[in-house]
Amino acid sequence: MSLNRIFLRLAAAFLLGWAALAGGTAQAAEPGVDHDRARAAVQSGEIMALHDILARVHERYQGRVLEVVLRDQEEGLHGWVYEIRMFTPEDVLLVLRVDAGTATILKIRRGKTNATDNEAAP
Repeated sequence: MSLNRIFLRLAAAFLLGWAALAGGTAQAAEPGVDHDRARAAVQSGEIMALHDILARVHERYQGRVLEVVLRDQEEGLHGWVYEIRMFTPEDVLLVLRVDAGTATILKIRRGKTNATDNEAAP
């Protein structure tokens, strides 16, 4: 599947998810940030756009993106963090934590073993 097609599907899922959250109560909201704050952070250059983050991730890891969550003030360490869940071509689940400002992969969790690796910036 091409990167553009993956991005389009992910963007559609992302927008539908935000629309559902906006229509619900605050108690039903998932952890993460609201759409307006995220858009403002991208426009100001504080964080990278999702398609740029995914392009960087796909330089190192091939696979199908299942879910992306953007978090602000993640554990007070890195500010904005994208959490990306994806399946590799070998059907291994990867959970990547990516610094939203630099696209640095902060942490990787593979499969159900909960094994983790830390990486430096690509």
